[in-house]
Amino acid sequence: MKYCWLALLLYVILSACTSTNESDIRDKDNIITIEGIIENGEDQLVTLDLMAPAEFISIDSMRCDKNGKFNFIFQGKGLNFYSLKFTVDGYITIIASPGDNIFVNANSGSIYPYNIKGSEASELVGTLARKHKTVLEELRDISIQSNEIVGDADYTEKKLILNNRFDSITNAFHDYSDNFIRENPGSPAILIALYNQFGPGLPVFDPLNDLDIYQFSDSALFANFPENSAVKALHTQLFTALQLINNQNRKRSLTKGMSAPDFVMESSEGKKIPLTKLRGKYVLLQIWASWSKPSVEENRYLEKCMQQFEDRDFAIYQVSLDNDRDEWLKSIITGVPNWFNVSDLKKWDSAIINLYNIDQIPANFLIDPNGKILEINMFGENLINTLKKYLR
Repeated sequence: MKYCWLALLLYVILSACTSTNESDIRDKDNIITIEGIIENGEDQLVTLDLMAPAEFISIDSMRCDKNGKFNFIFQGKGLNFYSLKFTVDGYITIIASPGDNIFVNANSGSIYPYNIKGSEASELVGTLARKHKTVLEELRDISIQSNEIVGDADYTEKKLILNNRFDSITNAFHDYSDNFIRENPGSPAILIALYNQFGPGLPVFDPLNDLDIYQFSDSALFANFPENSAVKALHTQLFTALQLINNQNRKRSLTKGMSAPDFVMESSEGKKIPLTKLRGKYVLLQIWASWSKPSVEENRYLEKCMQQFEDRDFAIYQVSLDNDRDEWLKSIITGVPNWFNVSDLKKWDSAIINLYNIDQIPANFLIDPNGKILEINMFGENLINTLKKYLR
């Protein structure tokens, strides 16, 4: 099941204009204006992208004037989600429809705090984003403390306290997000709340465990925005989840200690490579795609892993869910011993989807030299720290 809407293939139609001159735009009825001031932002580069499901599509970019002002005027079709970026810290999510005139006020040094006028949905997203940011900072502190206590005599007791704190924070934000959705059923901002994450592979809501809130969101959004691509994707996702829940013969999920199912795929060099060829090594089985931004970002951590553990019995077996061979080959990391890139170029119809019950990417499995699954879905620094436990 493919329940992350960012991983679903959607067709978004947008007529974009790279000029901010309104006279250049032919269809006056579809004009969207996004303007604002970046405090202390003289000559600051500001970029505007359409947040399509599988990628960000560039609309325009410009540099602020001496007063930090910027202005984007472009054509859009229907309600859509946009990314306004002016710092490496992240981006501001803006929800806009034709006819909207939106004003943003922010600081050049950081995304937060910022203010938006002219879009109630975007203002709601801002409120949610500030709460989410606080939660992520608290969880980051827990992660740091968890690493600092490794080796302490009372590690077990301290770790239990941190785990309980982690659960308390995540459960509280889960409830906050649930209330946020139920209190704003008419706003597309609830879609952001529905798909928020605590980190890669750690969604706030899961359609199998939180079916009620998915059904509520679907009923609210589909009634108000039936033509929006992301809303259509949610509708399809919910239908798939219901099918899966009602399927009494659903396959049992893979868990730690189970044998990793074997399979064979063709490498980027045209060779058939079975997973079992790597027996005798610790293998990180990584499922990703060049069109998935989170997947591509995770690759830099894979590079760190290989640099740090290249002299150990360690290998990466990376399976791509691409269907365009050229795009796949342009995106892979090559020339690294014990890093194998394979794909059957079938995207979500790939054989590995059902074999490993993959429902979102990136996904990974750490497999021991005997072919047993040790860990599932470790990302970023957590992946590196996990490998340290096994690759001493």
